[in-house]
This record gives sequence, structure tokens and C-alpha cells, in this order.
Amino acid sequence: MLGAEVSLDVEINSEDVLQAHRKRLKKAGELGFAVSQEKVPVDRGTLKQSGFQPEFRGNDLVFGYQARQARPMEEGTGPYFAPIRPLREWADRVLGDPDIGYAVQQKIAKEGIDSQPYLSPASERMENWLNSHSLSEFLE
Repeated sequence: MLGAEVSLDVEINSEDVLQAHRKRLKKAGELGFAVSQEKVPVDRGTLKQSGFQPEFRGNDLVFGYQARQARPMEEGTGPYFAPIRPLREWADRVLGDPDIGYAVQQKIAKEGIDSQPYLSPASERMENWLNSHSLSEFLE
């Protein structure tokens, strides 16, 4: 005899499963947001401050960044002619020489802005976390 016992009484309903799913997603989203906050590029902090915590919108859990530079910083850009004033201000603030802004402008005109991913690493970390934490861990 193996000494095993089997019970056919299952006391889990669809609402329990849905709530466990939402708890699991929320936990993954909190982790993802924390990773993104660690990785987000910071100059004056406007991009980092524009981040919003994970929240459910319908059945989807979302978090992100609302500053206008969010996508270009994550994905980079193609070449374009950037206005000089903000580049001079940045060069003065970061490098101590506003004239370096002209060289940066030329670089952007030729090559665009390099990507500085902060959401993709968050997404990868969330995926790994979800793969290692099953729904059953969140069922009560």
C-alpha cells in the first residue's frame, strides 16, 4: 500500500481563479515597475517621475511612463535635426560645457538617439518571474 489519499472535493470556483490570476499579475507588475524605475535614464528626473504604478484597466494590468521622451529613450530614434537650446542646456548641466551641445546635435542629425531600454528589461524580468510562480501559489 502506498499510503496515498485522493480527494475529489474541489472547492475552487472561477472567481477564486480570477482573483488568484489578478494577484499574480499585480505582483509581477510591481516587480516590473520597480525594475523599470531602477533602469530608467535620469537627467532632470522628469521621465522617472512620469512613471505610474501598475493598475488594472479592465482585465489588463498596465504601468508605464507618460513623459514625451518615454518612447524615444526606450527605443531610440532615427536621425533628425534636434533643437539646439535643450542640447546646450543638457551639455552645460551634465558636461559643464554648453558648446558640446552642437556636437550632440550633429550626432543626432546623423545617427539619431541611442536607445536606453528600461521597459524591456522590466518586461523580461516579469516574464521570468511569471514563469517561476504558478497560479496555484496564489489560490487560497
